[in-house]
Amino acid sequence: MKPLSQTLFWLGIISIPFSWMMWHFGTEIEIGTQVMKNLQDPILRNILLEAHAERWGIFVATWPVTLLVLSYILEKKSK
Repeated sequence: MKPLSQTLFWLGIISIPFSWMMWHFGTEIEIGTQVMKNLQDPILRNILLEAHAERWGIFVATWPVTLLVLSYILEKKSK
């Protein structure tokens, strides 16, 4: 259990800057934006792409907390 706890801890630490990058570069990532690329109105398309990037950043931002809490729980159970 100890190696798994340490692995989850370091994955949680590593995913913090990853979530920041996803928040910043989310509009340039093509995950789930195929429908929005077909919109004719450029202003609406940009607004929807930015909103999608924010939602994607929030989703990714939950990873560090989840991994760190799991690491903590596993460490307590292994003692």
